[in-house]
Amino acid sequence: MDADPPADSLALQILGRSALFGGLGPQVLQQLLPHFEPIALAGGQTLCRRGDVADAVYLVCSGSLGAFGPGHSSDEERLLGLIATGETVGELGMLTRRPRMATVRALRDCTLLRLGDTNRLLRLMAQHPDALARALADLLGRVQWREDPQQLNPPRTFALLDAHAQLPLREAGHRLVEALRPLGSVLLLDSALGRGRDPAWHDQREREHRFVVYLADGDAAWRGTCIRQADQFLLLARVAEPPRPWPDAVCHSGADALHRARHLLLLGEPGDPAPHAAGRWLQGFHGSLDWHHLRGPGDWNRLARLLARRSTGLVLSGGGARGFGHLGVVRALRELGIAIDAVGGTSIGAIIAAGVACEWDDRQMLERMRQAFITGHPLRDLTVPLIALTRGTRATRLLRRAFDTRRIEDLAIPYFCVSANLTEGRTEVHTRGVLWKWLRAGAAIPGILPPLLDSGMVHVDGAVLNNLPTDVMHDRGIHDMIAVDISVEDALPASFEDAALPTLPRLTWEWLHGRQWPSLFSILARSAMVHDDASSRLRRKLATHLLTPPHAGGGMFNWKDHLRSIDRAYEYTMRYFEARQGR
Repeated sequence: MDADPPADSLALQILGRSALFGGLGPQVLQQLLPHFEPIALAGGQTLCRRGDVADAVYLVCSGSLGAFGPGHSSDEERLLGLIATGETVGELGMLTRRPRMATVRALRDCTLLRLGDTNRLLRLMAQHPDALARALADLLGRVQWREDPQQLNPPRTFALLDAHAQLPLREAGHRLVEALRPLGSVLLLDSALGRGRDPAWHDQREREHRFVVYLADGDAAWRGTCIRQADQFLLLARVAEPPRPWPDAVCHSGADALHRARHLLLLGEPGDPAPHAAGRWLQGFHGSLDWHHLRGPGDWNRLARLLARRSTGLVLSGGGARGFGHLGVVRALRELGIAIDAVGGTSIGAIIAAGVACEWDDRQMLERMRQAFITGHPLRDLTVPLIALTRGTRATRLLRRAFDTRRIEDLAIPYFCVSANLTEGRTEVHTRGVLWKWLRAGAAIPGILPPLLDSGMVHVDGAVLNNLPTDVMHDRGIHDMIAVDISVEDALPASFEDAALPTLPRLTWEWLHGRQWPSLFSILARSAMVHDDASSRLRRKLATHLLTPPHAGGGMFNWKDHLRSIDRAYEYTMRYFEARQGR
């Protein structure tokens, strides 16, 4: 391998590639270089705090920084974004003469160049308007980034750590490398190659490859190096083994990990993931943690796409009987070879999404949904309407029969469903727990099905607050989304004017002669799906592909046309993607 370039030469290369300095040209950068001060930050060390005077501009030469802002409570921080090698910090404050807008802290060991003479930089920018225009374009992107609290820069380095020495760590490393290779150049860096190397050597390897997987296959010192060099942690365990405390204290919580993402990789056998096993492992960690069931090549490929921010999420809306159209969309996506890396939804959309997460084939999906919604007659256990029109017993029994004892965290594909928490007036996102229970909560149309009561909270149909939860999928770090909205054309028309119902005999006579009021079921169902237009528009805009397949013309409880709904949605989806492939 070639020798690493000298420090000054490397600094000039990084300056030349940066958005802020790159337009100044090599000769100007050569003159500016002596005015930069090299500094080093250890992982966890703070570079600047929110509200500080913006008295310098920093260029990241190696490592990664995190920008932090206020969290949901006064004593909490949240990670706004990741600042990667080649990016700058402080230029917005320099140009606007305003204090720092975020606290910036090293996520791992970093080296930076500090330019304290910002007036010199401003004079140079004035002399080179093209460079100034380039810098302003980059700043506009940063403003958009601050409005979107996501890490726009994908992670580049991963520490693959094992729960104990008996796990097939090297085999897992090779599987991950093969899955990442189609997405960019990747290096598997083990102890034989990396032990004893200085930070500059590691920085050079990271510049040469899109991804670097640090394999913690050596002694404690090498394991520590892997941890220090990582943007994210990959924690390898065998799902069927009894959980044990994780050996690296830095991985126990988000704060311990300096808010670097943690992924629990659960090795399993082909077939359904081991029941009730993931939850036992998850109990040993605190804070935000993703988990992945790995049973074969398909799962490793899904993991690679998630890590590289190249994954596709599917979001399914509620809409009653029209939800059978989701089955046609799923069938079309499978035939088109579009991999679904994460799935979630609301109401009937959540139920069908759960079938996708269970990896049911098209025949299984249709048969189980038909049993749950058509032959099972979930709304036939009418009761005295003190709380709802039905008792909810049949709906509960049918969901339990369809999904048995499955838990959300044991599903093969990452999954979520939503319910409306009426007690606290907010959308509740469910990523763990008994699957049928939260599907029952998320499908409880107010007035038709009784709410689900849990831990002092009252849960009803998620469509009350969020019928197309693309924002939830977006918050989970998946930006390439296929959203299926079957409620777009939903309406409850009135063919005549009236302010009060007539007497029962007169009402019956008018009903028989075609003058029909909307049914109580339709009124309650429609009431549960009336949303704020602005919020709904924003959620639809989050979708990369917004599908609005036509329904068969029936209402939300017209189950007899379910096959036509499936076929129409299938044909619509095939036409939609074929048209885009032809562009």
